[in-house]
Amino acid sequence: MILKSADELRATATDIFRAAGADPEPTAILVNHLIDANLAGHDSHGVQHIPGYISQIANGGIKPNVRPSIQRETPVSALVDGGWTFGQVSMRFAIDLAVAKAQTSGVAVVGVIRCTHIGRLGTYATIAAREGVFAMITTGNLSDTTVPFGGRKGAFGTNPFAFGFPAGERPDIMVDFATSAIAGGKVAVAQAKHEQVPPGALLDKDGNPTTDPAALDNGGMLLPFGAHKGSALAALSALLSTVLVPGSEYSDGFGLPGTFILAINSELFRDRATVERETDDAIARIKSVPPAAGFSEVMVPGEPEVRAAERRGREGIPVPDDTWAEIRATADRLGVKVDLVKA
Repeated sequence: MILKSADELRATATDIFRAAGADPEPTAILVNHLIDANLAGHDSHGVQHIPGYISQIANGGIKPNVRPSIQRETPVSALVDGGWTFGQVSMRFAIDLAVAKAQTSGVAVVGVIRCTHIGRLGTYATIAAREGVFAMITTGNLSDTTVPFGGRKGAFGTNPFAFGFPAGERPDIMVDFATSAIAGGKVAVAQAKHEQVPPGALLDKDGNPTTDPAALDNGGMLLPFGAHKGSALAALSALLSTVLVPGSEYSDGFGLPGTFILAINSELFRDRATVERETDDAIARIKSVPPAAGFSEVMVPGEPEVRAAERRGREGIPVPDDTWAEIRATADRLGVKVDLVKA
């Protein structure tokens, strides 16, 4: 494991994507998203994706300089066409659009199609909350990654949800979770670290429980979190993302998800200051609960990420040796000298 500062990783990633032909603006949106994910402690959505994104640029799967566009629109809705650019670029366009519409009309619903991997959903929920807008975001499909409750074969993707709710003096509430017991990216992180995944998260190709992260790339499947409850949410995510949002029209069946965004202005029923003050009061009440044995305090959703960002901003971001080797190899192929990159 090595430690890199956020500025070092940002400079390295920027040079790599620029060398691959990406323009400055989409590169900045993408790289800031990746580094923010690492700072928040979600390495599954950070710089480990650099080699894969570069490969997709090379094979035409990602068109880095296409700009997202609006395919259809009403005062309270929009369907955004990502045009196969970086998913993070498509989603930044979409969440900004959803926030603007919610601030004007009170509520907004935005769908995103023809979109590549969008990264960490919590980033977009946080962007909305900072503007005084509640956001719910999900992207999901019917594939073979995650088994439904009671099954032995996959029927869902990881089908994550994220929610952001604005607070006042305290950090905004941010909820972000896969409906699988563990996110696919976290399995990749465990494999890069040569660690096992927790029991109850993974099946091998024959449907037997395993903790070996390599099993997922060898026909294995993820389990849903919370048994039937996670499975039900995974189904809802798929319906919102591939039926209500017509993601499935751009793939063979239901393989390719769209993304669904619901945005609600915090001033829809009362003034923003009151909503934020009462959110702070609710957070204070939750945190006043005495901690259980083995815990030092009660935390609210989003608080671990805020603390991780503060700590990693001071101490550096840990990058597994295998991940860094892949990034360096990618840089070498593009003629980028990683050791010479200065923050």
